[in-house]
Amino acid sequence: MRGRIVVCVVCVGGAAAFSALFLSGGAAQPARAECEPSIAVEPMSAGSALLSLSAPCLPRRKVRFHYDAIELVRSLDEGGRLTMTLNCFFGDKIPLTVSFQDGPSIPVQLRALDLDRVTMVAVAWRGSVNLDLHAFEYAASLSDENHIWAGAPSSRFQAGERRQRDNRGHGFISSASDGTSEGDQIEVYTFLHEANQAAGAITLALDYESRARSPRDPDTCGTGLYADLEYKVFVWRPDGKVARSRGMFSAIECDQPIGEANRYNAKALPQILLMR
Repeated sequence: MRGRIVVCVVCVGGAAAFSALFLSGGAAQPARAECEPSIAVEPMSAGSALLSLSAPCLPRRKVRFHYDAIELVRSLDEGGRLTMTLNCFFGDKIPLTVSFQDGPSIPVQLRALDLDRVTMVAVAWRGSVNLDLHAFEYAASLSDENHIWAGAPSSRFQAGERRQRDNRGHGFISSASDGTSEGDQIEVYTFLHEANQAAGAITLALDYESRARSPRDPDTCGTGLYADLEYKVFVWRPDGKVARSRGMFSAIECDQPIGEANRYNAKALPQILLMR
């Protein structure tokens, strides 16, 4: 059964600060109690948590989520609401801090289900460029059913159906970024293990997709801003351990061709090895 946690924080400051923050043009605004930001946490399957934010006095403000080494930035809607799913690839023991623009910072205790049954591989980077995480399950080729990436992400439900069909673990892209967000860009592949399955391997590869576009973005090559692009890799394993590593795409000349065969860097990410 899913649980639910609600965290509330009272708006701070004296009467003058309260008036300056929540009154505009003399018009009546929501009462003090209604201005208290709240965060509900609902544990979800496959190692994730559903976050529901409500801050009615802070419409359209930015919200920063600090989760260990990761900072995600999102925006509240016109009603001061936001719902998002967080992949808990650092586990749910590490607290999440949620900071509201023009408002408070709130520590939140995460809760997630099935952390002992999943492996999560997260790739994080900074910059207005796109990386794509690819998973080739059981020697899959490009565009096979078992080739999982942002263009064919599958889902936790489809991965579950495949597990029942062939008695092997399968995964899905549980988070994807396209380089347009502020803060860290992040892609996560979540693998659902199947107990006692036959041995196998999941090969993971990383594609600097922005650099392969035509015409080529000059920021991604030569001496461009993102010609040398660093990324971080975090791997959550069912035993609760987190592996951390770093990598970098080296600069290439802007006229250097990039073909399909050398776009997918399998050395950038670890394999998921499944032993009988």
